[in-house]
Amino acid sequence: MKDCINKRMIDFTIHAYKKYLEAIKLNYANVLRFDDFFKLKQNLSSYCLIRHDVDRNPLNALKMATIENESNIRSTYYFRFKKNTFKPELIKQISNLGHEVGYHYENLSDFNGDYVKALENFKLNLFEFRKITPVNTISMHGKALSKHDNRDLWNTDPNKLILKNELDILGEVYLDIDYSDMLYITDTGRNWTHDVSNVRDKVTSNIRKSFENGKQLLGYLQNKPHSKLCFQIHPERWNGTALSFAYSYTLDNTVNIAKKVIKSIK
Repeated sequence: MKDCINKRMIDFTIHAYKKYLEAIKLNYANVLRFDDFFKLKQNLSSYCLIRHDVDRNPLNALKMATIENESNIRSTYYFRFKKNTFKPELIKQISNLGHEVGYHYENLSDFNGDYVKALENFKLNLFEFRKITPVNTISMHGKALSKHDNRDLWNTDPNKLILKNELDILGEVYLDIDYSDMLYITDTGRNWTHDVSNVRDKVTSNIRKSFENGKQLLGYLQNKPHSKLCFQIHPERWNGTALSFAYSYTLDNTVNIAKKVIKSIK
């Protein structure tokens, strides 16, 4: 099938993502990886953090990482430790392009709330990641259909100390960042409407923006956006062919229906 949808500004395509990157580069002198952000000693008045949660389709993540590299942009890719996602050679390629690789963990959900087994599994998986590339930051996987919130693994003081001291993790992106003065834009649910499709992928911020479509978002990014931005992207949602676009569109709509059911029950 021809790679035809790249030629128009249809959202959630590789072409659209390039447009967003162009706007970000024009308006943010500092586009940072999360490990660099945690290491900074000085306060920056303006920056953009680009974060990718690789839930599925790691090949799409490599495509995005290559595009960012060609634009002299470095970002962070959080990979799940699952058979269809944890691909060592591909992860190494992304790291070699200058991007940070982190662990998108879901151990508490995987072990049905058993903290002891979850922590042990976290350590084992982290060790496997670090055979490939340094891992300095982590991000929980929301796992909307699970009753367990994976970031709760660090609720106990002993586990917090293990994470920082024994495992040498600089930070967890939901727990160790103050988002109060940061605009958090996410493609969760295949839309740009704040919180509408989010079950757990949320932060506490005083800066709130919603966009009806990608055209509105692009216009905002091109015209003096908020000085501090976190741009959170799921690579499997962004496509270059009509067939792959249709597949991800259908999958996202199905998942959104399930999320609405969950929200109505709570």
